[in-house]
Amino acid sequence: MRGTFLAGLVALLPLGLTAFVLWLLYRWAYGLFGPHTALASLMRRTIGIYIPGTEIIAGLLVILLVGIVARHWLGKTILSAVERALLRVPFIRKLYWTGRQLARYLFQGNKAPAGRVVLVEFPGPGSYVLGMLTADEAKSVGQSLGQEVSAVYIPTAPNPLTGWVLFLPKERLIPTNLTMDEGLTLVLSGGLLVKEEGNADSSG
Repeated sequence: MRGTFLAGLVALLPLGLTAFVLWLLYRWAYGLFGPHTALASLMRRTIGIYIPGTEIIAGLLVILLVGIVARHWLGKTILSAVERALLRVPFIRKLYWTGRQLARYLFQGNKAPAGRVVLVEFPGPGSYVLGMLTADEAKSVGQSLGQEVSAVYIPTAPNPLTGWVLFLPKERLIPTNLTMDEGLTLVLSGGLLVKEEGNADSSG
């Protein structure tokens, strides 16, 4: 019974997580383009009916359109201006900054510069954990400590959205050849999915 239960859990956990994320995206699209929105009213006036599922297609098109704009120089300029404005608002600044960093880590991991995934000695000597180098130099903290330090985010397993932020001297950081995607996969799997090639072995 125990083995059967664990087998079912292993099968359902990734499916459940994927379904939950897709459900959140669908609720977002439904709220913007669903049957009670302006888009639905426009469809009823023009073709006489609302076609179910239009919100999914419209949501995907919006994401693609924003992606196209974000890759164009004019779009980059506009997004930078919006970003600067949001970062000036005290409460929204924290939400936006956290969301932006999380999105970059999750979806642009393979484009991150080499050496962003590091090993640090934590919580004690001889024990190492994977960390994400979030700042090469944390100047404000370094001034308080009287030395140059880097900021490293230590995610917890199996939920990488929680963890610790450590401020460490650069000489205490051990670089790895892992990308952000590989590092997050290693954390999410609890250390089960270790990259075989290279020197990515870690204990933590």
